[in-house]
Amino acid sequence: MKYTILAALMLAGCGAAIAPTAGRAPANAPDTCNAVAYQGLIGSDAASSLALPEPKRLYGPNDAVTTDFNPARLNVQLDEIDNIVAITCG
Repeated sequence: MKYTILAALMLAGCGAAIAPTAGRAPANAPDTCNAVAYQGLIGSDAASSLALPEPKRLYGPNDAVTTDFNPARLNVQLDEIDNIVAITCG
């Protein structure tokens, strides 16, 4: 019985070390969705992102985001008041 509890605790500790990627590209990933061209929108409101091409994903600080990586998709990260804070591929 005590070995079962010990094993469960050890496995629970291992799970905490895994950090979610939230669909983010690696730091050295190529600009596969042309995100560099839209960096001028950072600081503007979310309505400005309506002109961005598809596929795109808008999300705020408390929104759930899938962890799939789509190199052609624009990720538009919003702050608490729906201003654009980052535009990346993924």
